[in-house]
Amino acid sequence: MSPLSVKPTTSASSPGMKVICVGLGRTGTLSLTEALKKLGYQPYHYIDFGHHEQWSNVADGQKDSLESILDQIEKERYNAILENPASDVYQDILRKYPTAKVILTVRDDPQAFVRSWKLLFDTMVITEQKFSWHFPSFLGYIPLFSNLRKIRYFMGTTHLGLPPGALTHTWRDNPDCDEWLAEQYVRHNEHVIQTVPKEQLLVFNVKEGWAPLCEFLGKPLMPKTVQFPHSTVNNAASLKRLKSYFLVIVYGWIPIVVMGTASCLYFRNEVWMISSRLLRFLFPSKSTT
Repeated sequence: MSPLSVKPTTSASSPGMKVICVGLGRTGTLSLTEALKKLGYQPYHYIDFGHHEQWSNVADGQKDSLESILDQIEKERYNAILENPASDVYQDILRKYPTAKVILTVRDDPQAFVRSWKLLFDTMVITEQKFSWHFPSFLGYIPLFSNLRKIRYFMGTTHLGLPPGALTHTWRDNPDCDEWLAEQYVRHNEHVIQTVPKEQLLVFNVKEGWAPLCEFLGKPLMPKTVQFPHSTVNNAASLKRLKSYFLVIVYGWIPIVVMGTASCLYFRNEVWMISSRLLRFLFPSKSTT
């Protein structure tokens, strides 16, 4: 049994995982998260940052680590799970919850995925770089960001069989990186389609709206007045803003430290001058003119 192997859930009283979204990030998973909430589910998207150590253990391949975090997620009453790193271990999750419905979120075409994926990781890499005089960042030393880096390096290493970091970092070294990333996207989707029983799988583009999703989940069709959510929390514009914020954090402390140091030196000099004058006033010189 591999370190990531899990045991099937057998307790009838356990709510378990009802929905497993196995689409890669940047395929509408956050919009689907909001839609599932409206349909009465409690979705777990990406990772809860409070669980970053547990998911880091999964990335390290520690024994029973996946079983542990899935049990924790279930204990916290989540019943749907979406996106990486869950999509990297979707076969193990499905083995634990064999009756769960599986949704594969897709984009209009592989190129749309590639553009969005590259933008995301060009932003996230800022949080991972270690301090240097050219990039004076301390973010990479924060345990949360350090563990998130480890989790990202784990992505693509399971059924895609890629080297650690290839899908999230070293694709930049490939002269045909767009074509290569598109290929991994297609490979992942094909793996899911070939692995999950047809009757248990919905291949879903969030642009299709409520009808196919509600039918697949056995839910009443949402009223026409309720629009399908299309999240803007991490769209291209918001990611660009986030990148700017990270850069402000990286470089912004420098003028603060410089100004703070200058202020300390200035006030220290002022205090010394005032103290000197006070001492001369209290203890005037006894020399005569």
